[in-house]
Amino acid sequence: MNNDSKQLILLGIATIIVIFLMWTKRHRLLLSFVCFSFFVQIFDTALLTNLPVGRIVGVLYLPQAALQLRNWIKLIPVKAWVINYGWLLILGLFFGFIWPWPDSTYNRPFTLTAPGKTIVYSIRLLTDFSLAIYFAEQIFQIRSIMWIGRAMVAGATTSALAGLFQIFTKIDLYYLITGLGEQLLNLGRARGLVGEPRALGLSCTYGIMILLIGRNKISTIWLILLFINLTGLLITYSASSMVLFAVGIVVGWLFFSRHERLFAIGAALAATLIVFLASILASDQFKFAIETLSLRFDPDLKLAGIPPGTFGQEIAYRLDVFDASALLFLLDQPLYALIGTGPGLVSLPASEYVPPGLYSLIWTPELGINSPPFHGPLLEISNSGVLGLGLWITQVISCWVALRFLYHYSEKSSGNLDWRMDDWKFGYALFLIGSAFYLVQVSYTPLWCVFLSIGWVAVKIRDEILLGRAIDAHQRARPNRIDIFSKHQS
Repeated sequence: MNNDSKQLILLGIATIIVIFLMWTKRHRLLLSFVCFSFFVQIFDTALLTNLPVGRIVGVLYLPQAALQLRNWIKLIPVKAWVINYGWLLILGLFFGFIWPWPDSTYNRPFTLTAPGKTIVYSIRLLTDFSLAIYFAEQIFQIRSIMWIGRAMVAGATTSALAGLFQIFTKIDLYYLITGLGEQLLNLGRARGLVGEPRALGLSCTYGIMILLIGRNKISTIWLILLFINLTGLLITYSASSMVLFAVGIVVGWLFFSRHERLFAIGAALAATLIVFLASILASDQFKFAIETLSLRFDPDLKLAGIPPGTFGQEIAYRLDVFDASALLFLLDQPLYALIGTGPGLVSLPASEYVPPGLYSLIWTPELGINSPPFHGPLLEISNSGVLGLGLWITQVISCWVALRFLYHYSEKSSGNLDWRMDDWKFGYALFLIGSAFYLVQVSYTPLWCVFLSIGWVAVKIRDEILLGRAIDAHQRARPNRIDIFSKHQS
């Protein structure tokens, strides 16, 4: 069976499952399937473009999302998203069709040219928006925040176990199932059931942090699951995933309670113990891991013989090739940092700004780069400029404030709110982790939609509570005014 046939079969299976669960209104199972698939990406087909399960749901839910939009558009974070999308469409019209960014390689397929990227990226964002509305509707109706966390942990753990299986047997289950990524078979790094080692590291890091904030509410065997995900993270030898894990520990230390801080530090100590044991029990593999990480953390190894640059260039040289190229372009052409380059289009002009050294030997001018940056703020600025970054910050702050309000409100009201305090405590922590991780590494999948939807629901409920308070205060004040008026008349 060829790879295209496998992709068609997997796409068909995923679509049938989604349609069946939608048709039978088994929305909690569908939420679980989507969240599980974020970290087990065997159904993320790549025929014309990447199409994960979440975006299949988004496509199928589009008509219903259009009807439900009136219930959400009045919220500040949703308005901010819509405004940003409108600005991206304007930029896409200009830089995708009227004055399109040129293809410096002269051999990109249509979907990777300026018009093609504009169409694909704009549709992708629209389906992600539809998916976010679907998640928000279901979270609001069936109180499923904790259920989402459990499904994510299940996916991350499954992928970590597949990664461990790959390390010990040298059998790549992801390639056997999907037929994708054959070139990764001999790299000596695990990728589990996702597309690359970095994606497995991201998956395991999410699993680790969700387990640390949920613990027994996620699973009674959470310590075992935590160990599996820690090991899965370490066998990827992914520098960006290690940084992501460190960011998670810092977020836990700064924003969570003293109790949660102890668990975060415990996870860091457990990771250190695993590394120490690996250095003794698997010395050859440990040596290979150190060499791999050194190549990524030490810029001198990939910039040997390259003269030092400006402060901004030195920062760019230490980033991944996609982030580095985009940043170097924006530093050289600051106008586009102000207004943006259009939806997913920055890779076209940034192809001429690949950093010197090792990167320029791999991503030659004839090949170019085709991916946008992975750092969240850099992605937002690259797409829609300062306006886009400001609107993203507006979304995050408004959602964070609402989640914090509900967490403290449910704690004080002793259950009067139709949610448990644990729901909002977990939702608040999950949103913080998702936002911090988005700053460091944006997922290939529409994972950010889940965190957005949690924030949207929090804003909606917070506004309803505040509106209810205002109405109650008005009703209490109104009889007093009537009484005073009556006395005056008498």
